[in-house]
Amino acid sequence: MHRHCRDTETAAQSSMRSNGSQISRSDGLPIIPCPECGLAVKKLVSGTKRNPERVFYRCINQNTRCEFWKWEDDYIRFLRRANIVTPSTQDENVDTLRRLQRLEAQLDSLALQFETRCQHHDDQLKGLVASLDNFRRFNCLIFIVVVVTLIILVFYIGSKSM
Repeated sequence: MHRHCRDTETAAQSSMRSNGSQISRSDGLPIIPCPECGLAVKKLVSGTKRNPERVFYRCINQNTRCEFWKWEDDYIRFLRRANIVTPSTQDENVDTLRRLQRLEAQLDSLALQFETRCQHHDDQLKGLVASLDNFRRFNCLIFIVVVVTLIILVFYIGSKSM
């Protein structure tokens, strides 16, 4: 089964086979250095028919020398026995992750509201600019009418006095 694990770039760049594994998001559990060789431990999701979608952790050195790997429930017990995670620490991590996810959702919502309001104000501003342009044209037309009327009056009065 472990021969089917892929690293992050491969999992993200290629489609999964039915018996492959993929890297999943962290759920608040710490990713520790491998207790056997000191390299990184990676969180993966099983893609086999026997254990579909089952989370496990394994050493990145597993394919060459290191044999460390554990199903998620065994990994949690391992972390607790090593005093790396206590039930309250794990709960705090999960709570923190959930709070972070809620905050991200709120931020996305606020960003969408801000974008909508900006678009609305932009539309209003365009309308005001168009109204101002129309007002200027109207004022220019009125000015021309007044000037022409004055010129006509001047000529009319001038022709009457002669």
